[in-house]
Amino acid sequence: MESHIIIIGEHAEGHIAPVTFELIAFAQMLQKETHAGIHLLLAGHHLGDAATRLAETWGIDVTLLEPDKAEMATRTGFAAPDDLIFKNLPIDLLDRLNPIYVCAGHTPNGADAAPALAISLNAACITGIERVASRNNALSFVRSVFNDKITATILPTAKTTVLTMMPGNFKTEPPRHCGSGTVSVVNVSVDKKNYAFHGFKKNSADTSALENADVIVSAGNGIKKQEDLEHIYQLSRLFPKSAVAGSRPVCDKKWLKYSQQVGVTGATVKSKLYIACGISGASQHVAGMRDSRFIVAINTDPHAAIFNSADVCIIEDLTTFIPRLISTYHETF
Repeated sequence: MESHIIIIGEHAEGHIAPVTFELIAFAQMLQKETHAGIHLLLAGHHLGDAATRLAETWGIDVTLLEPDKAEMATRTGFAAPDDLIFKNLPIDLLDRLNPIYVCAGHTPNGADAAPALAISLNAACITGIERVASRNNALSFVRSVFNDKITATILPTAKTTVLTMMPGNFKTEPPRHCGSGTVSVVNVSVDKKNYAFHGFKKNSADTSALENADVIVSAGNGIKKQEDLEHIYQLSRLFPKSAVAGSRPVCDKKWLKYSQQVGVTGATVKSKLYIACGISGASQHVAGMRDSRFIVAINTDPHAAIFNSADVCIIEDLTTFIPRLISTYHETF
């Protein structure tokens, strides 16, 4: 029986999410080492056109997973979330695909579904994958641990391994011209005994100011007092077309708006200059800013993970360094 690398695809309102294309690149990397087939699973309704485009463009087989129609008729407007559908995958489908790897994005949906899939498959589960390493003809996976200060290389020994991939680490290559894949549909019975799904609430935050800024000055948990944010705003004002951003802890404290959050659960930015102030460098934040052209990091901890991504590393208290930098700027210009 042919082995497969299964991709758990994601979409938003019928549009394929960018993380899905990164997962394809990730699966293709695994395929070079395993020579297994690639099969993409996509959950939801009215996704036939999107599935066909994926199959034709990337030359991979796609299976659409839809909640059972009879079950749908019992509840007007019911639409199961993707992660709930993936938790209820038919065992015969999994057996037929004979997966050696099941790849999901390290996103809210993927991180929720992965452990349940691992239990169903009696599989290993490794989350937050950032790199793949090959040792002694065996694949191992690299992820950050201990607040991203060190990395762990993990070699799975189970027959099947469920992986969640950290977005932003695997670049999508141009589609290969290798023929068109197939598209099939499987009805899934969704278990709703323990909770009821009432729909999604859209995030109305407007992140366009960050996405269009040339310079972003970003505040992290190193900001101990809300009034110290004034240093961040003053530094930002030195640059034209600039914006102030922050990591999730700062936004959770309500010191900045969620529209100013950078990271996996916030905005993804590609500014010309990104100044990280008091940011530890958690992979969830770095995934949102790693594509900035030039990165400056200010932190009191010489071992902070953010320095691994920075072009210039400044080991200093930001409340000391930023006022001196601003004063020097004004004296010079």
